Amino acid sequence: MPEASFGERRVSVELTNICNLHCSYCVRDEDALYHSPANFFPVELLRRVAREARDEIGVTHILFTGGEPTLHPQFKDLIATIADQELTTSFVTNGWHFDRVWPALQAHRASITHVSFSVDGATRETHDRWRGEGSFVRLVRAFTRCRAAGLPFVIKVGVRRDTVPQLEQIAIFAARMGASALSFSHILPTSGEFDDELALGAEDRRAAEQEIALLARIFKMRINIDVGYYNLDPAPPCSPLAGASCNIDYSGHLSLCCNLSGFRGAVGEADVVADLKTESFGSAYARLHRVAEKQLQRRAEALADHEARGVKPDLYMGSPCLFCLQSFGKIPWHDSQAAASERRALPIVK
Repeated sequence: MPEASFGERRVSVELTNICNLHCSYCVRDEDALYHSPANFFPVELLRRVAREARDEIGVTHILFTGGEPTLHPQFKDLIATIADQELTTSFVTNGWHFDRVWPALQAHRASITHVSFSVDGATRETHDRWRGEGSFVRLVRAFTRCRAAGLPFVIKVGVRRDTVPQLEQIAIFAARMGASALSFSHILPTSGEFDDELALGAEDRRAAEQEIALLARIFKMRINIDVGYYNLDPAPPCSPLAGASCNIDYSGHLSLCCNLSGFRGAVGEADVVADLKTESFGSAYARLHRVAEKQLQRRAEALADHEARGVKPDLYMGSPCLFCLQSFGKIPWHDSQAAASERRALPIVK
């Protein structure tokens, strides 16, 4: 599998299935986040998996996700484990409990490359609309801590109908806060109603992506689009399909991508290949490698078919992320809509 233009090899690990906030656009399964008993990734399992991933496929970085990773009661021990393995780490957080984990970050500063914060707007009103009262103030306090200590931080923003008018304002806010990077991503749809309400259509997506590209040329900090962009190049479009990254969920299951994992409303788990509590990372990763290769082939064949027929791929074909969601059974509601549309399009024979 091609290596890369995707940088160092890394593994994302979901530290827990729970979150203290309730964002309606979250892709994680509702029952797991708020109704199932809390699960926390075991420190001993992380120690073994990190060592095997480092020794067997050359992983150098472990990214912590969730749920909300800072809710893990042994967060400091997890950071220390990564440091002990001579690896680096980072994590994605809503910032609510940042003060509580700050001592752990200070104790192992050399192992932490950066912190990523999820942001929903450049003002208290726009952000707290989604995250709850007091969330924005906690974020700004966390940014201030990071900047004062010289710890790089990234601001991550979902591209939705309500954030598109704020793109420039968000970039200015990120720059003023001292962010090292600003990362945008198209939201991933979890239902037809959600798609209609928050997601952008193809034309609006292109306009937003052009605006983000313009901002990237103007600002000194790095600005990019992570997820969901329209891309018809059959080459590996992302680090999981390029073999540069993979995901381990909170229960220890190895899967292809953190965006597919525990997807709300999904009917399949074809992206999950092993339970690492009972299998070594190396043997499981070999199977994951084949899953990625098969998905790349599936995508290349679909793109070639559209080109041969002279048909421009729609958004759900042209976006690699949306294509993967369909391929792995994560958005059955869209498959049903597409099938119904095809049935309606059939000619009526008299």
